Amino acid sequence: MQSREKLLHTFSSLSRRLPNNRFLRKIYKRINWFFLKIGTNPLVTAKMQDGTNIIVNLTTRTERDAFYTGLYDEDLLSSFLGLVKDESIILDVGGNIGFYSVANGKYIRDNNLNTKLISFEPFEGNYRRHKKNIELNQLESICQLENYGLSDEDKTSKITLREDFKKGSKTGNAAIPTGGKLDEGFEVSEIKLKVLDDIWPNFKNDFNIDLIKIDIEGHEDFFLRGAQKCINAHRPTMLMEVNKPFYTSRGVNIETIFTDLIPKDYSMYKLEDSKWNKISSFESCKKIDNVFLVPKEKLEIQAYSIFN
Repeated sequence: MQSREKLLHTFSSLSRRLPNNRFLRKIYKRINWFFLKIGTNPLVTAKMQDGTNIIVNLTTRTERDAFYTGLYDEDLLSSFLGLVKDESIILDVGGNIGFYSVANGKYIRDNNLNTKLISFEPFEGNYRRHKKNIELNQLESICQLENYGLSDEDKTSKITLREDFKKGSKTGNAAIPTGGKLDEGFEVSEIKLKVLDDIWPNFKNDFNIDLIKIDIEGHEDFFLRGAQKCINAHRPTMLMEVNKPFYTSRGVNIETIFTDLIPKDYSMYKLEDSKWNKISSFESCKKIDNVFLVPKEKLEIQAYSIFN
């Protein structure tokens, strides 16, 4: 390891001990720019605070922040892990480079749970990095990775390689084209899409799908439309990103598009001031937000007291 890489890792070992706040992240951004300017290899291993290791690219914002803080979606992920139960299946829909899969896999292993995680990542660059991160943390027996996305049709499609790819990264946030201005100026890549309801019998699992994380950049409604049989049969709790700009770009009303896709007896919760508050519509969500969708019968379970 060259001296600049050693200095970078020494700094990150110190920055991970500091509070995680916006002011410090701005400082890390400037320091990161300096290291990249002097020719530091942007591909590094982030030592996460849960003890896992994630290979990241410092040219992308999300991956950069994880390197300097050792954290990723810490509030959401902590709540999600608290709901993981034994003898169940977790689906990671939009696995990216594996932040959720690796964290969940470690939690499952540390707690000796007979639980499996299946991750779906359609973009080849993210899929390859995701696979390496699973192997790096020796989670192959727990985490299964599929190189296709989930939608409401079985087809080949395109995906836009968004801001993260502008500086040469092979990984980052990518999205199905919306047909609007949000797609302008980005390269596209070919991906494969499948329908969860069609493929689920092939997995031959004895356990229920109990948890689903959905983060697919405004394609969530397509996934839900193709997963209605599984949702009604398994009654999973779902953590779903709400990315309003993508729905606006598609000309879709976010309030009505999900009306028939989320069971009527599910409740929706949004994180506000470190508390999960029940909401009745997406209006109270920020431009980019996350919600938990919880079936009524699970609200009686002790682990779900965070929603009461």
